[in-house]
Amino acid sequence: MLRAWQAQCLTQAIKSYQHQPQFLVLASPGAGKTRLAAYIAKTLLDNNDIDYVVCFSPSRVVSQSIEETFESVLKRKFNGRLGSIGTSRTYHSLSNAAELINDLAATRVLVIFDEIHHCAGDGESPTNSWGLQLLSTIQHLATYTLSLTGTPWRTDTLPISFAKYSDPEGNIICDFSYDLVNAIKDKVCRMPQITAIDIEKVTVKGLGKSGTYTSLQTLLNEGEVSYQTVIRHPEVIKHLLSLSVHRLNILRKSSPNAGGLIVASSYEHALQIQSILLDHFNKESTLVSCRHDDSPELINRFRKDNSEWIISIAMISEGTDIPRLQVCCSLTDVTTELYFRQILGRIIRMTKDQSDIANMYMLAEPNLVAFAERLNKAIPGTYNYQKTEELLNSIEDTPSSTSNGNQGPYTDGTIQPETDLDEFISDNHDLLKLTGLNELTMHSFKSKIISYYL
Repeated sequence: MLRAWQAQCLTQAIKSYQHQPQFLVLASPGAGKTRLAAYIAKTLLDNNDIDYVVCFSPSRVVSQSIEETFESVLKRKFNGRLGSIGTSRTYHSLSNAAELINDLAATRVLVIFDEIHHCAGDGESPTNSWGLQLLSTIQHLATYTLSLTGTPWRTDTLPISFAKYSDPEGNIICDFSYDLVNAIKDKVCRMPQITAIDIEKVTVKGLGKSGTYTSLQTLLNEGEVSYQTVIRHPEVIKHLLSLSVHRLNILRKSSPNAGGLIVASSYEHALQIQSILLDHFNKESTLVSCRHDDSPELINRFRKDNSEWIISIAMISEGTDIPRLQVCCSLTDVTTELYFRQILGRIIRMTKDQSDIANMYMLAEPNLVAFAERLNKAIPGTYNYQKTEELLNSIEDTPSSTSNGNQGPYTDGTIQPETDLDEFISDNHDLLKLTGLNELTMHSFKSKIISYYL
């Protein structure tokens, strides 16, 4: 049974395909884009408009989830083997897709691009490798394309493949939009409640001086302390975990299978969090990372069981469907709006017999607070695409920098390999030694709740 917005979009897409081969859908994370795509494919197959379906997505975990959904809706195998009606692949597989290219040229195919913002370029601007492959091959071979996104922009502001933009404003034009405001009104998504934790008093000693600061913003601006240093401080981790654990404990009294997501900045950071979670809160957790080949299996196991916590390093961000997640503790050092919304999207999917509030706990880093306060905007105005020489030169010079100049494991194009463990610090003493500080003391914290009011 389709939701009202899905049925409306399905009708509009089928009608649109009579006049154009591409269709771009913007829908809030957690609203049900994959199921919608499966029904669009089913309708085109039932109408004898296509013979085969190919789906592309950012990761193996998402690809497997798509395969399961399509098999359920189409009542056919969707594993790409003999007798199947389609296949689900990662964007990475495009680097070796000669056989697929030949198949596309020989039959009528619907190609579905999940999280299309991974693919950038318009033939004039610099492109990442996925966008370049797509533009040069699949666009002209597919009978129809269906592009899906919950965040239809890129931090580098490059144009998204197959998207149309207004001229000269450079605003993306979606064929169908269903934003978070509508999803909450329709009870399709939970209402986010974001608790931003500020540091009420922190003392820094070292570097030939000492100082006391009364907010995270002044500490970062004046205290010569990086955000990466702060999120690795044991007292910061303990405080954010205490709030997150307390909230999940309350939720599990009425929803025993409710789960929590902790987002770490590195593998060593994740081990530190996991140790604190066990030693101070007596909570066991599953840790997933692109370092471990069995992470997709661990994620699938966590999706189906009723364990409490999963710690992720660049694994559970976009498209990963774990509906029972209701609490998120964000300790990542990636402070881009794209990543912020993708993490939040993991906990807002509405499920039966669970709270209609999604709780995120994070530090009151100024950029993150600003992102939280403008969640009612589906497409923030700062991300419009403008063909300027300055933009193109900046992309060529710094292709993977985040918005605040900090490097993280995630960029717009793909998930990057993590840095070697030896490059990370394992405890606060080593951290302070590395930064030239003798002491970094957290005295107290204060919370600011950013409720999402309609």
